[in-house]
Amino acid sequence: MRKNSLGALLTLCILGLAAFAQAEDDVRVRPFDFYISGFGGYSFPFKTDLSFSGTTLVNDLELDKSPSFGGKFGMWFTAPRKALGIDIGTEIDVTNFNPNTPGTVDLNATYFGIQVLARMPMGVTQDLPNGRWFPYIGVGGGGQRLAFEVPGVTTEGRHTAPAFQGLWGAKMFVTKHIALFGEGKFTYASHTLEFQSGPFVAPFDMTVHALHGVGGLSVHF
Repeated sequence: MRKNSLGALLTLCILGLAAFAQAEDDVRVRPFDFYISGFGGYSFPFKTDLSFSGTTLVNDLELDKSPSFGGKFGMWFTAPRKALGIDIGTEIDVTNFNPNTPGTVDLNATYFGIQVLARMPMGVTQDLPNGRWFPYIGVGGGGQRLAFEVPGVTTEGRHTAPAFQGLWGAKMFVTKHIALFGEGKFTYASHTLEFQSGPFVAPFDMTVHALHGVGGLSVHF
């Protein structure tokens, strides 16, 4: 009797697992998931050193916090999901913020770069083949343009430098094609600001690295 009961239980478990696997196979996932996003939030620059010709002039210079906003265009590749349980993606990111030096120099920074991403779809269903929500991480690089101006002085200019970005976040779908997301970003670039007075040019070196806390909306196609 016990053997019969145990056999029946094992049979039910096997049938249940088979049904679950069949349900997973029935979810049709498109090979590509394209999206466009807009976001806004706040940037928190780290303290930095200001140097001239290799000599440090100011240690731990504080930069102002400011609004941070931008946009993205990207795509996810869903083929790795069956083997790895994750999707791999790439995106173009543009982020703007104003890490001004208090009362001295107005700075406007624009990061632009390409990231490589990984996400783990959670709550996958037939209606939501990319999941109800997913956490994700990414890393990448590109450039950062830093425009600078001294208030009350005609001196102004810009400098573009190689830049790095790391990010992490989570996205939740409110419909099949529209999602909300929250994200933390770290940007890093080293700049040389050249201030000119007549024929003389004074180059000042500084690093602009900041954390950004942003949120936004994505449309998936």
